[in-house]
Amino acid sequence: MISLKVTNLLQSVLKQHNSLKSRDLWAYVAIAFNKVDQERLKLVGPDRMCAEWVLKNGGAVSFVQAPGRLLQDYNLLPPPSTRVQIKEIDATDSSIMKLGMEHLKSCQHIDRVILNRCKHLESDGLSGLTHIKNTLKHLQISSCYNIDDQGLMVLKELTQLKNLLMFDLPAVKDLDKVINEIKPNLKDCTIKTKEE
Repeated sequence: MISLKVTNLLQSVLKQHNSLKSRDLWAYVAIAFNKVDQERLKLVGPDRMCAEWVLKNGGAVSFVQAPGRLLQDYNLLPPPSTRVQIKEIDATDSSIMKLGMEHLKSCQHIDRVILNRCKHLESDGLSGLTHIKNTLKHLQISSCYNIDDQGLMVLKELTQLKNLLMFDLPAVKDLDKVINEIKPNLKDCTIKTKEE
């Protein structure tokens, strides 16, 4: 009887240990897929590098060269010799995180970003959007459970925004207060808090 209890206890500990190892492994993979590879950046340029980042992490992109077509398959990217310019990022259900937002640097055509159910995106990760503040016109932030009131304050810097949609942000304590604080800086922006 005692040996059965010990066996069950050991199996339980091993299961927990294995799941921790698995989680650690996926955390390392997520970090690896978000880190900017400077050598690759020199080779393919910022837009291609950014597209690769989004696609490797499960998102989608569209290019200025084909604005109505969202590309979700990394293998369908044009060859590296073909220069592309990203127009839109849809990061729905992706594994993007703050570290990866550095991929937005030097991208000069991104005008739409959707951050929906980005479970790895930390609250201060939104600061990476300032890299595209001169071109970003449409932004959606929804169901990102780590984004809080303070994290949303960076939106003040996105003065070219025309449309901002924010909803289902459980870590945000007072969305109305956030809107009142950022709205004076976003003079030409329509802010909505419900999906239509």
